[in-house]
Amino acid sequence: MSYYRMDIKGEIGLTEYSNIYDYLGIVDKEDSFTIIMNDNNAQEIGIINSMLKDNSFCIYEEGYNNSGEYYINAYKIK
Repeated sequence: MSYYRMDIKGEIGLTEYSNIYDYLGIVDKEDSFTIIMNDNNAQEIGIINSMLKDNSFCIYEEGYNNSGEYYINAYKIK
């Protein structure tokens, strides 16, 4: 099992969504993946959650860390 992490600084645009999608293809079954964002736009969080679910990820934890950044912890199920 491997652990992957992606830190996103600032606003999320098309390039960042494309990078997230590409990164999801690297993560293998049962691997852990964490996304940390400092721009806490509810719509962007919803889009990323949908991307994760559409790519066979199970989100097991999400929320704000002590630094005020939003994080999503997930693992790939198939």
